[in-house]
Amino acid sequence: MKNILIFLEKMGIGGVETSVINQAIEYKRRGINCVIVSDEGILSNTLKENNITQEIIEFPLENNINLDKAKEIINIIEKYDIELVLINQIPCILSVLPACIIKNIPYIAYVHNAKKTIKNDEKNMFDWYERQFPVYKKLLKFYYNHAYKVVSISKTAEEYVKNRYNVDEDKMMVLHNSINLEKYKSTKDIDQRNSFILISRLSMDKLQSIKNGIDIFDLYESENKRLQIVGDGDKFDEIKEYVNQKESKDKISFLGKRENIIDLINENDIVLGVDRVLLEAVSLKRIAVNTGYDKPKQIIDLSNISIEAEEGFCGEDLKETSAEELANQIQNSKIDLQANYDFVKKNLNIENNIYLEEPKNANNKDALFNLFEIIKEQENTVNFYENNIKSLQDDLILKNNEIGSLKIKIEELQKEYDNVKSELEKVYNSKRFKLINKIANLF
Repeated sequence: MKNILIFLEKMGIGGVETSVINQAIEYKRRGINCVIVSDEGILSNTLKENNITQEIIEFPLENNINLDKAKEIINIIEKYDIELVLINQIPCILSVLPACIIKNIPYIAYVHNAKKTIKNDEKNMFDWYERQFPVYKKLLKFYYNHAYKVVSISKTAEEYVKNRYNVDEDKMMVLHNSINLEKYKSTKDIDQRNSFILISRLSMDKLQSIKNGIDIFDLYESENKRLQIVGDGDKFDEIKEYVNQKESKDKISFLGKRENIIDLINENDIVLGVDRVLLEAVSLKRIAVNTGYDKPKQIIDLSNISIEAEEGFCGEDLKETSAEELANQIQNSKIDLQANYDFVKKNLNIENNIYLEEPKNANNKDALFNLFEIIKEQENTVNFYENNIKSLQDDLILKNNEIGSLKIKIEELQKEYDNVKSELEKVYNSKRFKLINKIANLF
């Protein structure tokens, strides 16, 4: 295997993006050429620094299979003589999937879902996609069943996708969220446990975890403490307002988007957050605190790190701990940071958690027919709605015409009424009418 193509939405700051960069660096170390296809983002600079090729394509949220964009992807496949494609995010499917089927290229479907996004509630990611974009109702089952392999970050995610989309067991495999320890190296020991950093996307799904982290810091008793919040998003103003309500607001600063995450973690003692940033913190021998998506969780140590590793450090299976108690534990607990690092080195090093199986022929000929059946059905659905919309628009035009005619009639009647009323007022105000009225009153 010499040439791999990796797809994701955008090179922004996030767990999937940093995971993909770790993959690409490891593939390159092993002599495998790796090309990343995504929209531009702040981490595009990191790709350049590591001499990793990036092709720029946007993958918007939409409700149709995009054959025009598939042609662009086919050109990239041919340009780099690609042997295997890795698809990391659902919006990429609409154009990457048909390109792989047409070119008969095997593809790996990655499932990065944490446990919180596959529970049967309103936050279920698959339900959301199928509800918002109905094309996925059939396409996702087709996608997972025609994948060469389906790689999940946890056993929970693997079982969920296998059962929901009826995928063959032999296609499924688990590769845990892992890290390139050659890149993540601690440059100093932690100091006085006064410097905190919270790294997160400032969005609705992370909002409560961020507030939990701010609460923990606010309750932490130290005159010299400080907290840096790294990231941006549409909830910035709400988070800023939340900070302004805290006693320690003057000790909290916002750094915005940053790409030098390793340096920032190395500069601080305590890392607050959820998901992959905690793996990075442990790898850099920092105190890692899972702030939880709903309630605060725990400090990462040997008692819970294996649970966290299994679920991508989302904290779903950790016990809840109050913000006050966590603040106290950060200050006083003995945490074996070297033991945490040793666990990661043994179990989560990228060297042992990367897909390296030599792909066989994809044999996508039957899949091509099935894909075009889905496209045909989609076109029929679009035509159905277009016809209905046109019919409603025609009805609306007729109704508007009727309304227009009625308005004209109303205006004409209004004029007649105004004229009659004006004439009556002249009569009422005439001397003759007033005289007749006085005579009538006498009788």
